[in-house]
Amino acid sequence: MSERMEEWQGEGYTLSPEQNRVVTERWQRAATAREDMDAMMKGIQQETAQTHGSKLEGLEYSLKDADSFRRKAAADWENDGVPVEKTAKNINDLNRYTLTFEPDTYTEGVNRTYERLREAGYEPIPNSEKNTWQDPVYKGINTSWQHTASEEKFELQFHTPDSFTAKMENHELYEISRGRKLDELSRRDKVPKENYRQAADLLQNERYKNVKIPPGQETIGQQKIRAKLNPGVKPEHVQLIRQEEAKLRAENLAKAEAKAEAKKQAEQAGLDLDGPAQAESQGLRAHLATQATVQAARKKPEAPSIDPMPAQSRSRGPSLK
Repeated sequence: MSERMEEWQGEGYTLSPEQNRVVTERWQRAATAREDMDAMMKGIQQETAQTHGSKLEGLEYSLKDADSFRRKAAADWENDGVPVEKTAKNINDLNRYTLTFEPDTYTEGVNRTYERLREAGYEPIPNSEKNTWQDPVYKGINTSWQHTASEEKFELQFHTPDSFTAKMENHELYEISRGRKLDELSRRDKVPKENYRQAADLLQNERYKNVKIPPGQETIGQQKIRAKLNPGVKPEHVQLIRQEEAKLRAENLAKAEAKAEAKKQAEQAGLDLDGPAQAESQGLRAHLATQATVQAARKKPEAPSIDPMPAQSRSRGPSLK
């Protein structure tokens, strides 16, 4: 942990060397906990596969990539004045998992998962159980868990196969909505930022229209509706956001392909990636695999950009939030 850190930059944000050290050390602790958490979640999935049709999605990127965490910490500090130490302490999704259940067995599957996690010594973090099945732009249940005898914690999302596919397809719209792109478009076009956000909401909602809401899901977690659709958004605003989504999707795919090629060349040259570098490389491979599944279903690609613990980075890719 005494490794000297350099300043980090990415997506217009900056972390000082000391801030980068705090963030990186927190990420490394999550990397250490990953193996045992993966094994636990595999066990739960295997137990519920036959009875509830469960599937563990994206296990290979169960560790959030380090640059994504750096970007979040930097954004919290620059936009909201939240010290990186606080972000590092409070973050719940460095280790993160997604279980899907078929709609008709979804509620039973979620409840059984709760039982198994409690048997393993975990409890939901207060106020973390968000049920957004009635939300127009994101449907599912998001929870965070912490071990009662340690600081280990992780995020667990519950989806159906269709809601998971819609979420993955909406990734670029999510990135646009949470990043600085809306501010840039607002300044450039002299249009209120909220107009473009509402346009992004309409586009995200399109992909959830045929997603079946599981019966009984309303008994789980806190019901939360985060967005209200505005059908009066100007068509030209919707079209602009659609174009920005396509552009970002192409950029993400190109970055992922470049990273995969760089890794292939490194392996051919006999370079050994281990520790944090290996974990982030696994994240890249897994996200490419997940995107291949989404492409097969809807023919719309996405993928992240992941660097093996760089001092600097220019961009990043998804989290399952």
